[in-house]
Amino acid sequence: MKSFILQTFFISSLFLFKLGAQVPSRSSDVMFQAFYWDSYDASNWASLTDQASEISENFTLVWLPPSGNTASSDKTMGYLPVYWFNQNSSFGSQAELKELIATLKAGGTRTVADLVLNHRNGVTNWTDFPIESYNGITYTPNLYWICSTDEVAKQSDQAKPLGDPDEGEDFNGGRDLNHKNQELQNAIKGYMEFMKNEMGYDGWRYDMTKGFPGHYVAMYNDAADAYFSVGEYWDGNYNNLYAWLENAQFKSTTFDFAFKYVLNDWASSGDLTKLVWNFNNAKQPAGLIHNPDVRKYAVTFIDNHDTDRDHNVFSGDVLMANAFMLSSPGIPCVYIRHWQKYKPEIKAMIAARKSAGIHSESAVTVNESANNLYVATVTGTKGNLIVKLGSGNYNPPNGYRLVTSGNHYAIWVNSVDTDNEENVTIAINPRSGTYGVGQKVTLTTVHSNAAIYYTTDGSTPSVNSTKYSSPISLPIGTTNIKAIAISPSGVKTSVISNNYSISDKVELSSITVHFKAPDSWDEVGVYVWQMNDGKADELSGRWPGTAISKDNNTGYYTYTVTEYKGDNINVIFNNNGKNEQTVDLSTSSDISWEYGTTFMEGSIVKYNATVVNNSDVITSIKERVAMKCDIYPNPSNGLFYIDMENRLKAVDVISVMGSKVLSTQNDTNLIDLTSYPSGFYYVILTDVEGNKLTKTLLKK
Repeated sequence: MKSFILQTFFISSLFLFKLGAQVPSRSSDVMFQAFYWDSYDASNWASLTDQASEISENFTLVWLPPSGNTASSDKTMGYLPVYWFNQNSSFGSQAELKELIATLKAGGTRTVADLVLNHRNGVTNWTDFPIESYNGITYTPNLYWICSTDEVAKQSDQAKPLGDPDEGEDFNGGRDLNHKNQELQNAIKGYMEFMKNEMGYDGWRYDMTKGFPGHYVAMYNDAADAYFSVGEYWDGNYNNLYAWLENAQFKSTTFDFAFKYVLNDWASSGDLTKLVWNFNNAKQPAGLIHNPDVRKYAVTFIDNHDTDRDHNVFSGDVLMANAFMLSSPGIPCVYIRHWQKYKPEIKAMIAARKSAGIHSESAVTVNESANNLYVATVTGTKGNLIVKLGSGNYNPPNGYRLVTSGNHYAIWVNSVDTDNEENVTIAINPRSGTYGVGQKVTLTTVHSNAAIYYTTDGSTPSVNSTKYSSPISLPIGTTNIKAIAISPSGVKTSVISNNYSISDKVELSSITVHFKAPDSWDEVGVYVWQMNDGKADELSGRWPGTAISKDNNTGYYTYTVTEYKGDNINVIFNNNGKNEQTVDLSTSSDISWEYGTTFMEGSIVKYNATVVNNSDVITSIKERVAMKCDIYPNPSNGLFYIDMENRLKAVDVISVMGSKVLSTQNDTNLIDLTSYPSGFYYVILTDVEGNKLTKTLLKK
């Protein structure tokens, strides 16, 4: 269930901020891992239900052990699952689990299910997975669900697997599942629907994500539409963690193993400078979280059930490590053994984090970094927090109060959390406008204890309206969302209101994609597909798709798709079907990519791809009518003005991932991206004569 690679890292000149499903923005969540290996007494459902009130006072997420039935008469942790739709486990009955989840949810705490989707065991032999039903659908496993390269293929007394070769690392303890199989995909989606709707889980921890490509996590998360997702990609290398996030289309967080192994390095050396990495010549806390554009995807931790029982266990000062973790961005995960031993101290650290409003994307300034001293100022929504580690001396600025301290650690804050109108503000994202399918509306309030109530029918919200707990999915058509925030003392905001129009229609008659391939590729193929009604519609023929030719003037390969549904198409460029290909790409309009860095997925060399200025490529390939246009200021904090000679008809804004984030069909000279993340965007301008021009924008 793990492999360990010593961490190395490099600093890229630019990381673009990504948007992802089931990755809360500016998340104030603190997670609790409620189990260790063989913790059947401490972590059974009845025991955790008894602790639910105290847990909810401190944690907003609780990661529970695998809860499925393993068909074993002995106690088991559940990492060799047999049944998916039967949640009677060594930790208690299905009814007890539902009671625990409901009790935690009533206290404001979401539960995270530990999903083992890489492998599975049979009921009586290696391959006889059980037939199960849910919500009127029966799932009948077959030998195509098992990878053909699984070790069972060499067993003379077992059935032979018929699936595709394993796409990731092998696991000898169970049968490796073939995620390419459509029936298996549907069964997993049904399983996740059951866990969410029947059991009440709000998120997922994916076990052993080195065992199957991250794009399946993206697909399952899209189907599940839960609040939170985290993958266990056991690798201390920052670049490999980033590559997995990219392959998962930034629709999941991942455990920050780079952060964990930095802590181990500090514990063995005693050198606090190990806790600091550089990002663009600025000192930052080490790990995935050192990159401001990636830290929202990092779940930081010190130990877990696996590292706790082998040579990877943290051997240093646990309280100093928790002070570092709970005072840093990312989503911190507190380990149950640390909680059991140091509960009052960790409670005080969590309270300090909440008091300052520290969140997953908080900015950090490292004030001091020496062998015996680490000091950092972290910016929250309600103030600043200063953390000091080590034996070195440090005096905080005026205005900071000491919240908690211990041997070689201290935390100060300068925050306020009063019930005045200034602190009970509410924000709604994205802004009013026309969007493609898949949009969600997020409501946030600065005050830590204020509740948000909303309506979707245009009526005025009140305490009797729906209470906001997770992003609101927008249906096709027109929706008016109104919302209000109310503090515990009754201070409330004025009503905010946004109008959204969601369309699944494609206005373009075609989509043309361009790709600059490595010179070493023999022949470039393009594979284009869409997922419709649970199956892949292949738009360029079966894998490896259609061979495409190179434009010698530009060096780009070009392909045009003329028949498709919805907004987005999915694209993979490959070396004529050989074991070299790009990651899964997606776009809803004309776009150009260039190959980037590589990483290995099993035996396949995967290429990352970067978006290049589409207008430069298109103009070289096909002569276009000249359009004089300027967009300013560029870079900007979010408001861009268009100065165009021809009359403007439409504006489409495309993210760096190729998805349409904004679309207007009227004559406007203003592009408002203030509610969108920092990074590059591509703007397609269409004039009344049908001429198109693409501009690149940088939102600071």
